[in-house]
Amino acid sequence: MTTIGELADAGVLAFGDGYRTKRSEHGAHGFRILRVGDIADGGAVSLTGPDFVSDRYANQIGPKAAESGDVILTTKGTVGRVAVMPETPEPIVYSPQICYFRVTDSDVLDPRFLRYWFESEAFWRQASHRMNNTDMAAYINLADVRSLDLDLPGRSRQRAIADVLSALDDKIAANGRVARHAESLALALASMVRTRTTVAALATPVRDTVSPETFADALVDHYSLPAFDSGRVPEVVEGRSIQSAKFAVTRPAVLISKLNPRIPRIWDVPAAGPRRALCSTEFVVLQPHDVSTALLWSVVSQPSVSSSIQGMVAGTSGSHQRVRPADLIAVEIGDPATLGSGVAAKIESLVARAHGARLERADLTELRDALLPALMSGRLRVREAQEAVDAASGSS
Repeated sequence: MTTIGELADAGVLAFGDGYRTKRSEHGAHGFRILRVGDIADGGAVSLTGPDFVSDRYANQIGPKAAESGDVILTTKGTVGRVAVMPETPEPIVYSPQICYFRVTDSDVLDPRFLRYWFESEAFWRQASHRMNNTDMAAYINLADVRSLDLDLPGRSRQRAIADVLSALDDKIAANGRVARHAESLALALASMVRTRTTVAALATPVRDTVSPETFADALVDHYSLPAFDSGRVPEVVEGRSIQSAKFAVTRPAVLISKLNPRIPRIWDVPAAGPRRALCSTEFVVLQPHDVSTALLWSVVSQPSVSSSIQGMVAGTSGSHQRVRPADLIAVEIGDPATLGSGVAAKIESLVARAHGARLERADLTELRDALLPALMSGRLRVREAQEAVDAASGSS
């Protein structure tokens, strides 16, 4: 057993929090500031933040400037998001709510293993105790970080564990790229429509509401706003965990969120699954007629349509803007009937490919989340984990 502090004292790694920027140090360019909100669940890092520290302050920033390969951990507010800093040509500086870990002796500590350790039960057991010792926002300070205990296996086992989990993460990321690319191509093809129509001409909104007691004893597919945001796959939950009435989704449909339309949430539900499907009443459920859900999705997901929907809430304020269903179905969209059968078939194929990739990504994520704690605790041997990964890869 060792601690983060002992590893730092031995020269195995360096760690610290981010740079406390003064307003006077901000500039129009220089070191882009990486904040907690730029790190997503799952480890994606967004390098598009609008704030910069002028490069005149490079000496003051020092080691708090990001280096590719740094393991980064959010330590205030939203505690516990973990990522690896990607390569980037522009200079990046960490905000104070982010802690960085820079491995300097990889013969002792595999950086990838450290990344996964921060997602393990061992880390969270210690972090949950430390970050709740204040009445303010959840926070882990550098002294807390320094005191974290690691049961560090040998370098070969660290590498083997990291290899298995990294392989899964690579497959998960690849499926995400496939889905995004396929949908982008589908949207580009759908933009070729030559005539206009309305949502109401292609689909009917349905409001089949069901109360919680009717599905309390069953597993259900729950189409919610958080599920859309986290991967666009419904969450499988026990019916009794749902406390409010939902819309029943009994036929192929396209779901459009009426909440905060500045964030387009448009969901293709091409077929009923083995479980009862329910969706949040924040969605408008559109059942298409004489057109597939893929084609309907591709025309209502056009940027111009999203702009039109956003305009319907002009004059309102706050974080809970809504558009009325009656206004939404009156929106003008492209008519997919004018695309031609070849283009329409290509769009349907691309949307189906994206749907399949998202489902496979969800399955692989579930497997990774099951393997990680078992591997890190030693309850599962690496060979057994690799066999599970091979079986999943063979069936996908």
